[in-house]
Amino acid sequence: MPLVTRRLRDPDVNPCLLESDASTRCMDENNYDKERCSSYFLKYKNCRRFWVSLAWLALH
Repeated sequence: MPLVTRRLRDPDVNPCLLESDASTRCMDENNYDKERCSSYFLKYKNCRRFWVSLAWLALH
């Protein structure tokens, strides 16, 4: 597995790994119908927003 892929699969690097996997799994199971997976996308987006805001606070 390439280094970049390994890093993205590392929960210490990507704290939203569960949400990312869930949205990908939903897309696979629903024939890539984005509307049926919108709740998973929202959970992932909120997770990323949370962790980015923490990173921003740590810098200031």
